[in-house]
Amino acid sequence: MTTLFKRLVRTTTLCLSAAALPAAWAAGETVTVVTPLAAGSASDVALRIVTEKLAVALAQPIVIENQTGASGAIGAEKVARAAPDGTVLCGCNNAILGVLPHLRKVPFDPAKSFKPVGMVAVLPTALVVNPSLPVNNVQELVAYVKANPGKVSYATGGVGSAQHIAMSMLEAATGMKMLHVPYKGASPAAVGVAGGEVHVMFNAIGTVLPMVKAGKLRAIAVAGAQRTPVMADVPTVAEQGVPGYDYASWIGIVAPAATPDDVVNRIAGELTKVLRSPDTVKRLADNGIDPSVMTPTQMRDYMANDYTRMAKVVADAGMKE
Repeated sequence: MTTLFKRLVRTTTLCLSAAALPAAWAAGETVTVVTPLAAGSASDVALRIVTEKLAVALAQPIVIENQTGASGAIGAEKVARAAPDGTVLCGCNNAILGVLPHLRKVPFDPAKSFKPVGMVAVLPTALVVNPSLPVNNVQELVAYVKANPGKVSYATGGVGSAQHIAMSMLEAATGMKMLHVPYKGASPAAVGVAGGEVHVMFNAIGTVLPMVKAGKLRAIAVAGAQRTPVMADVPTVAEQGVPGYDYASWIGIVAPAATPDDVVNRIAGELTKVLRSPDTVKRLADNGIDPSVMTPTQMRDYMANDYTRMAKVVADAGMKE
């Protein structure tokens, strides 16, 4: 095969591929990833690291739009109603797609309004306390709370947030009960604990790591089933006498439900390559974040299982927004 013929074949294939995609994609239009989460949160950081490389891989400019409000419902609805051409996607987490619909009526259906594209990351979560609290592990925290009823408070990024779910699971597993202090976002909540406004909280390691290193927070446990390399010396909650405890929030990308499969598969394929890139893995790890690779089908099944699991957690905790 001559070099000229190879070029002609390659050019024809690219043209056919472009013709099969929506016009907006063929023209290289900017893709907007709406995330109903606060700028600077661990989820936001993960999305920005990954989409920076994804834009290069797709040869499509990508911008992140932080559309907060109504516990994430506004941003999620915006994507659900967007044109299904792949130019508007949602960077959503489990609090929005797995928990919020159990708390109140929302203008979208997690299973019917979106088409999963792929997971981005799992956000290892740590249990942290203000250094003034005289506890160094989970058992000491449980004992202290029970010995001081009504006096210990915990912070979250809001009702139904990842932080709220994680703590509700721990309360249910240990029988302790603390005062819930919701903030407008995970980052302000962490600052509240570091400043002594609240005593304790669960939060993504990527969010609290700088404060832990600075001595403003003390990490006493990791919420997942396994320890995380970034806090290798901090044992899990399960290791500290709460068998079966396992929680980690996740962030993934979904598209409007009617988005063509060829567009979704193109994004998903490049996303997988980006997430497996050593540079991406390192950049995420430096921020206390673990990449998570899933196909659209795997993500759909994962979301369905998580939705069912969160329904029980919300019901058992008596959560109300």
